Amino acid sequence: MAYTKTRTTLLAFCLLLMAGSLAGCEQLPGDVLVTPTPIPTPVPLPKAVHRIERGDIVDSVTLLGMVDSLRRVNLSFRIGGRLNAFLVEPGELVEAGQLLAELDVGFLPHELAKAEKQLEIARLRVQTAQGAKELALSEAQASLDMQSLTLEQGRGGAGEADLARMELAVEAAETKLALLAEQHDREIALYQAEAELKAIDVEMLRDRIGQAQLLAPFDGVVRYTDGEAGQLVAEYAPVMGLAAPDALEIRSSGPGEEALPNLRIGQSVTILFRDYPQREVIGQLMQVSTPGAADEGLPIRVEFAAPELELEIGALADLRIVVERKEDILTIPNVAIHSYFNRRYALVKEGESTIEVDISLGVTDGERTEVLAGLEEDEEVFER
Repeated sequence: MAYTKTRTTLLAFCLLLMAGSLAGCEQLPGDVLVTPTPIPTPVPLPKAVHRIERGDIVDSVTLLGMVDSLRRVNLSFRIGGRLNAFLVEPGELVEAGQLLAELDVGFLPHELAKAEKQLEIARLRVQTAQGAKELALSEAQASLDMQSLTLEQGRGGAGEADLARMELAVEAAETKLALLAEQHDREIALYQAEAELKAIDVEMLRDRIGQAQLLAPFDGVVRYTDGEAGQLVAEYAPVMGLAAPDALEIRSSGPGEEALPNLRIGQSVTILFRDYPQREVIGQLMQVSTPGAADEGLPIRVEFAAPELELEIGALADLRIVVERKEDILTIPNVAIHSYFNRRYALVKEGESTIEVDISLGVTDGERTEVLAGLEEDEEVFER
């Protein structure tokens, strides 16, 4: 009886213990399940491997340039007016003195033709007066010679009265000759003055028409035209550009703000013309200026000599300007340089993984860059 009671009590106790255990396994409101920490998986090494090695680096600036002329002018009218027409097109070859463009001058050509005809008439009057003078003086001189001969013959036997008459006749002929010369000189001077006035009128009209014309100052190529027929043009406003094709240079819009301070006048420039891709020409940097201060916004000017090449104004050329050359220096491939904001670093192999190493860099040639600090020769670096 006692044994049965004890066994019953023990069984109840076990049931209570199992119930408590089950109650402890039940999730209560507000409880958080904790996820077990996974086992880390090893990060595989990058596949692209590069080595820090010594070599030479040439830091250069590459630009696209255009063949232009050393001798360029911008042409403008000396007066304002309405544009009549451009007589040539951009790219066209012109000769010195050729009419390139003109303004509408209204009836000025007709007025000029009229003035030229009046000048012609005035000059004919001068010539007629000069002819009349010669004829009148010739007749007067003949009369004087006759009177002088009569007087000379009379001195041999004529009476005093007749001799006196002969002397008076000679004096009268001399006076007439002098008066005729003076009269005709005044008439000729008057006609000459009229002709000079007509010549001034003609010159003024020609100048007014000339101010409305653009003439080529030298043999060259038309670089541009600015305007169209019927447009009002201000005096001395450039409407056309002309360039001489016999003296050439290369002009470029220039590099970025970072590279521009590294350029210096006199630096050597390797030129590769697009029309002659197999021929390199060496030129010299002749102008370096900021775009705002440069002529026509093109701050880079390169002079060269290649008379055997048939180059046209506007031909394209690739320029390479050597800024700095360094030899036997530590270099890193640019593909192995990593950046985060202003930080530059490399992924360096350490055991079976990689570490980030900050690096200082120098010049670059676009493919490799000088290593100033942070890496050593033969270290292996990786791309991501």
